[in-house]
Amino acid sequence: MNVMELKGVVKQIGDFTLGPIDLEIPTGSTCAIIGDNGSGKSTLLKLILGLAKENEGKIHLFGSERIHSDDRWRSRVAYQSQTLKGCDRLTGRDLEKLISKFSSSFKHTSFRQYVRELDIPLNKPIINLSEGVHKKLNVALTLAQDSELTIFDEPTAHMDIHAQKFVISEMVRQLEEDSSKTILFASHQLDDIRKLADYLLFIRKGVFLGMVEKDELSSMFIRYWVDTLPHEKVPGTVMQGKQGHELVSIDKKHTENALEKAGIKVIQKTKVELDDIIPWILSGEVQLKKSPVFN
Repeated sequence: MNVMELKGVVKQIGDFTLGPIDLEIPTGSTCAIIGDNGSGKSTLLKLILGLAKENEGKIHLFGSERIHSDDRWRSRVAYQSQTLKGCDRLTGRDLEKLISKFSSSFKHTSFRQYVRELDIPLNKPIINLSEGVHKKLNVALTLAQDSELTIFDEPTAHMDIHAQKFVISEMVRQLEEDSSKTILFASHQLDDIRKLADYLLFIRKGVFLGMVEKDELSSMFIRYWVDTLPHEKVPGTVMQGKQGHELVSIDKKHTENALEKAGIKVIQKTKVELDDIIPWILSGEVQLKKSPVFN
């Protein structure tokens, strides 16, 4: 079963267009939305949550079409926005009381545990908190909601290293304890993506590039170092000659057959890390729509 399905979803904001987007997110999975600043990540999250209205297409949540006039699904979703807008004068204690009134799944015990672990002051107004502490409070309030679907917008941005590690480990723990829980998050943090995501969803300048399993994407790319770099492009490669006699392939069979036929010796081959793959995708150096990765 899918926790979420988007079918032909389009959002127009001025001269910016997001979509069309067609995707399915399985229940019990973790999906990272990846894109440069201004690519449409936060807009996509707002569309899913009904905070913005799509111009075209349909969104299904928990097996039913999400209708703006029917918000019964909201009790099954927790959302961490980038900032706590409109709450500048409220304290963490105020927000705990407020959110617990609207979220039946809010766990005060868990929230207080996060407050202690992350050293969050509850008596200071939001406006007086540093950016990092503000974000820690926001994430703690979200994690404390034991929801079926939890959505995070840049969950570890501006946090110190200890807080980043704790938040990711807590997300992993929740997923391990409840196989029906799903997490969707937008992030620029490669460490978060490596440790947490099952699926990667790519957006570039509003264009939906596709969604792929993280492990499948990593396994598709192989880096070769060869004794001679050919003048012609080697079949199956997406990168050639960036660092000396180097090739990067997404089609091992065709690439190695072509190298053998050309009498080119492979000196070494290794897997390619996400740190390299993701920037290639976002820069357009790797054309995913033409790649078997997304077939």
